Amino acid sequence: MASQQRLRVFIIDDNEMTRGLLRVIIQGEQFDVVGDAGTAESAKLRLRSQKADIVCLDVVMPDGDGLSLLEWIGQKQPQAAVLMVTASADRSTVEQSLRNGAKGYIVKPFTPGAVMDTLNHVVAKMRAARAAAGPA
Repeated sequence: MASQQRLRVFIIDDNEMTRGLLRVIIQGEQFDVVGDAGTAESAKLRLRSQKADIVCLDVVMPDGDGLSLLEWIGQKQPQAAVLMVTASADRSTVEQSLRNGAKGYIVKPFTPGAVMDTLNHVVAKMRAARAAAGPA
């Protein structure tokens, strides 16, 4: 079987340390972290020119909220799977995120295993959906 293409991941979180930690956890054989942003506005600017397969998205940001940005990403990059990565674990936020198109939810503080398990689960669903859709 031919080796799978590395998936492009973009990280959006207002905490620089969290972005760096996610980058270290995710970057590897299967994933290529193609960029990151610390605000909703900078994320929009960078995502206009940078395509991503997966976006890791914080809910709480200094200049907006991740739920609004989730909607924007869904319109601008509908092929991207968005994973919410946040300390906001309340039921209504989780439900609203999933209802608005998030494919997964990682609660801070997270472990490397939790991040990779969630990413691998989302990738499996993405590949199954592509296989069901048939050849392009």
